[in-house]
Amino acid sequence: MRNVLLIFIDGFGLGDADPAINPLVRFDPAFFRRILGQPLTRQAAPFWSDRVCLVPADARLGVAGLPQSATGQTAIFTGINAPQVMGRHILGFPGPALAKIIAESGILRELVAEGYSATSANMYGPTYMDQVAKRKRRHSVTTLTILGADGQLRSLADMAAGEAVYQDITNESLPRYGIDGVPLITPADAGGHLITLASQHRFTMFEYFLTDWYGHKKDWTLAEKIVGELDEFLTAVHQATSDNLLVIITSDHGNFEDFSVSTHTYNPVPTLVWGPDCRRVAGKINDLTDIKPTILAYLKEGEASD
Repeated sequence: MRNVLLIFIDGFGLGDADPAINPLVRFDPAFFRRILGQPLTRQAAPFWSDRVCLVPADARLGVAGLPQSATGQTAIFTGINAPQVMGRHILGFPGPALAKIIAESGILRELVAEGYSATSANMYGPTYMDQVAKRKRRHSVTTLTILGADGQLRSLADMAAGEAVYQDITNESLPRYGIDGVPLITPADAGGHLITLASQHRFTMFEYFLTDWYGHKKDWTLAEKIVGELDEFLTAVHQATSDNLLVIITSDHGNFEDFSVSTHTYNPVPTLVWGPDCRRVAGKINDLTDIKPTILAYLKEGEASD
């Protein structure tokens, strides 16, 4: 039986091999060097092996202007060229038109409708929905993707049972949102929890967005910290990946790879694939709209061969 884990890392592009501007070169996380033989830069892609593949994915999607989060993420999770439909790249959170696209074509909705066990690993705080109702927060594309499948948002209780992962991986930022008393965990433990969930579902997704957040801030101290946490987290996920699990890591646009600017970038984004048949899977991905149909085809081909 085939399972897929999709890890979405916001604002994570393929940049220059320049330590003066690229935290992924200056801090050189061991994970990417170990599996690719070099840092994660534009020069590293494409990369092909029997178990790990890396391809550059176009985030511009034929539309002028800097790629942005709302339309880029919609393209990933629906397979629809949202910037083209909307006539522009849309930043931040989706409005009604994008929300309608996500509700109709979100990957979780489609998989659940076809009888697949599909879930998000992200934990949401106990006041999240109330804050949205009071217009203090807005749903992201990923949250709408979950809700569009009538999915329950994973809770603190789920996380305490090892069945959810917070968006910052370690739980460190929870007190900023009024959530106290939650123990810190290591990035390696978080990676283990994510793999456990992925082993229990045909499709699992997880969102990490601090790369985009801190990319805008251009804070090298914070950048070193999150590079280290991502390094440990992805290493744990990679080491615990079972033979039947395909892992796909991708992003919506560049940002974190270039601290010479505080905006997004035009860089392609890395789509890193490891697990069974990674060459064929990665070979189908040229831009953000290819992620969803490639995952669906992979899972359905598995059903036919079982």
